[in-house]
Amino acid sequence: MKVGFVDLARGTWHIPVTKNQRSHTIHLSDFARAQLKKLEVLRKSRSDTPASLSPWVFSNDGGDGPVGVKTLGKQLSDRQREAKGPLRGRSKSTTSLSLPGGRWTAHDLRRTAATFMAALGVSGDVIDECLNHVIESRVRRTYIRDRRTVQQLQAFDALGKFLDGLVQASSPASSRSTRPLSARAGRFTLPRDASVAL
Repeated sequence: MKVGFVDLARGTWHIPVTKNQRSHTIHLSDFARAQLKKLEVLRKSRSDTPASLSPWVFSNDGGDGPVGVKTLGKQLSDRQREAKGPLRGRSKSTTSLSLPGGRWTAHDLRRTAATFMAALGVSGDVIDECLNHVIESRVRRTYIRDRRTVQQLQAFDALGKFLDGLVQASSPASSRSTRPLSARAGRFTLPRDASVAL
């Protein structure tokens, strides 16, 4: 399991070791920070004293380490089990994450984020850096060392504003209506002012 370090004050999520052996620092948009702050409230204490909160965003049952590497996938899968009932000891909310386009995984979130960024006008090379993809061309990899940090920050902020708009539009208090998003990215509507130049 790859461990990352979230710094809400700086607005970063640093992953020192990744699959492609490149460290990666993700800029946390205001939207991402708000979601992490909500998760922070749910953190379990490692003992009876509130001062000993688990340092993990998603801690195991004991609060002394992260959840298992397969836990997220199981949690997503358990909530997309339309034809079957809940498994013993697992979530009873078997359709809470079901979408009209079919089953989806955590990796689909990466693809959807990249699709949204592209639709917002973010260039492909910046999206690749946001996803920590290695440049395919060995020559470009050798000569281009810039990770496009400023453009990544702008891209994550644009994505955060877009996602916040989707959440606001789908909240019961909102008078606007939007079409449901498909699990297979591509069917969504961007607000007119969503474009960014990167």
